[in-house]
Amino acid sequence: MSHAAVKAVYYPGLPNHPDHAIARKQMQAFGMVVSFELATAAQASDFLGGLELVREATSFGGVHSSAERRARWGGDKIAEGFIRFSVGCEDAADIIDDVARSLAAL
Repeated sequence: MSHAAVKAVYYPGLPNHPDHAIARKQMQAFGMVVSFELATAAQASDFLGGLELVREATSFGGVHSSAERRARWGGDKIAEGFIRFSVGCEDAADIIDDVARSLAAL
């Protein structure tokens, strides 16, 4: 899935990720955390606020999908619109629909 509002996607499972070759050697699977960048902090906040199924949370210790705007805590040199997203146990189509609906509202 791609969307005009998404400036970049960071996931070692993608062949164009700079660490893909290393990840492929070290991992049996690439994991469930995907990061992506929206243009602004406001867009990131609107995206998170528009999600219905995915919970906004800092900790990814649970089994449900969650996401956060990491830059809100400060201290990290990351873009203001950077989203860290942990895919949970919900039906994949439901997660995709929730993300697509929230992105479409931006």
